[in-house]
Amino acid sequence: MNLAAIKAHVVRLGKALGETENAALESAIRKANFENLWFDESNIRFALDTWAKALDESKLDKWLEVEQHDALVSSPKTIGLVMAGNVPMVGLHDLLIVLLSGHKAMVKLSSDDKALMQFAIQQLQSYDPYFTDAIRVVERLEKPDAIIATGSNNSARYFEYYFKNIPHIIRKNRNSVALINGNETPEELAEIGKDIFTYYGQGCRNITHILFPKGFEPPHFLDQILPWHEVVNHNKYANNYTYHKALFLMNQQAHLDTNFILFKESDDIYAPIGCINYSFYTDQKEALAKLEANREVIQVVASQTAVPLPHVPFGKTQETEMGDYADGINTLIFCKTVA
Repeated sequence: MNLAAIKAHVVRLGKALGETENAALESAIRKANFENLWFDESNIRFALDTWAKALDESKLDKWLEVEQHDALVSSPKTIGLVMAGNVPMVGLHDLLIVLLSGHKAMVKLSSDDKALMQFAIQQLQSYDPYFTDAIRVVERLEKPDAIIATGSNNSARYFEYYFKNIPHIIRKNRNSVALINGNETPEELAEIGKDIFTYYGQGCRNITHILFPKGFEPPHFLDQILPWHEVVNHNKYANNYTYHKALFLMNQQAHLDTNFILFKESDDIYAPIGCINYSFYTDQKEALAKLEANREVIQVVASQTAVPLPHVPFGKTQETEMGDYADGINTLIFCKTVA
């Protein structure tokens, strides 16, 4: 198997993920929702559509050209993957990079995202027997040559200890930020609703903190995201919103309430599901200083202007491609150094 052949199968997978009349895929969608109630059909189909676009052949070619990656590693190793389950198919990126580098993947699936990942793996294995050997799904990682693990801050400490003697990427909790300059149109502000509510705020690329310029009135922003009010009809989201609303009221914490999301002034980047934190800055220098001070916990910044951190336009935090590396760590380079 060579790089061109693997790439062709990855492109074929992308087309399969974009199919609208695929009985096996439809079954996987139903199973995915059953095993994880956060994964409702609209969010699953958004994830599938995002992957179908990302695995377009021309986009893959452009990414591989930028990475100057034109051949598989000469000495394939086995790379263990501990996958997350907070967003549908979030582990696919790591799997594809391991395969496109030429290594084998030993995969520990998340119990929250088995059905969709199993569908993707089974599709690849149906294309070529090579993938039956190259992808092995396991319950326990046994002596991998390297590891890529994604989890909570608590699990990261375990991973770092357990895999300290082999090459590793250990990812922890991160969240994303929106930087408002005050000159945005209502339509531009409304786009941030996608960044907040897609996947009900479960992903590391979901915005949990907004930086406003001093003098900006937060209710003006809240008016623009009112079309997302139906998220509160989702039982698990509603439980989170109601729980934190009760906490705010009992603790007499000042907050703004839209009846579907709670806004609280705080410097914390992280906010729980159903909540958003916000803070103010006096000038661009202070805004950039706040971002820099939180670099290690920020995944991406949504902004209409460039900032010295990974950044995207409003509404685009979840529209990822192969060149969007979690935590800013280039996993393709990592895989090539393992060889």
